[in-house]
Amino acid sequence: MKSSKRDKSLRNPLEVTESIEKRAFELFRFIGYALLILSLFDYIAIILPPRLTDINWEFQATGLLVDHVWALLLGLAFVFFYGQASVIINNRQLSILKFLSWVSLVFGVFYLILVPLEINNGLTIYRGINNQFTTQQSQQQGQVQKIKEKVNLSKSNEELNKLAKALKVEKESDNNQSSQDLKTKISQQIETVANNSVNIANANKNQQVNNLIKESLRIGLGALISGVCLISLWNMTRWIHIS
Repeated sequence: MKSSKRDKSLRNPLEVTESIEKRAFELFRFIGYALLILSLFDYIAIILPPRLTDINWEFQATGLLVDHVWALLLGLAFVFFYGQASVIINNRQLSILKFLSWVSLVFGVFYLILVPLEINNGLTIYRGINNQFTTQQSQQQGQVQKIKEKVNLSKSNEELNKLAKALKVEKESDNNQSSQDLKTKISQQIETVANNSVNIANANKNQQVNNLIKESLRIGLGALISGVCLISLWNMTRWIHIS
């Protein structure tokens, strides 16, 4: 029974006719239009509501635009995909293709404009990180200086012990220490804590800067490649404007 079914399937192969081939290419264009509509929804969600005065929003929005460009590229490529030797394109479809060809040019130029914008935003964010770090260090140094002055103004070991406890500064338990020795040790430990805080802040700053550089390069190169691809797609579809 099984062998007869196999023989029957072999005797009736499926021929890919011109009609089937046409439907296969129509499927590509259908998926292309669907991708273009989905990419339009993505762009609207990314851009709206616009916050053009917010550098961080511009930086993130540019990254999202680069991340979602693949749908636009694939959609346009599928829409312009005609594999048959001779195809008649009606006037309505011809108008749509001409419009999409110009869309690819406009978006290509738009993505190229994003490259210097991304560089400028990256530099602005970098300066903001530096300014924030400088401000924090200045504030911390001021606080340390005030604490040191408070320590120097303390007159008894009891006051120094209370101050050390309030500041959570470790000290040696030696009741025979003079006030000056105790002041020196507390000041040294305060300085150590401050230096550790500076090192931690430096490490965090370097991590932020490294992440910023990586993201800026990724987004900048992505925008450049996206712009070149879209303009190239417009150039390759210039045949549509001849008619």
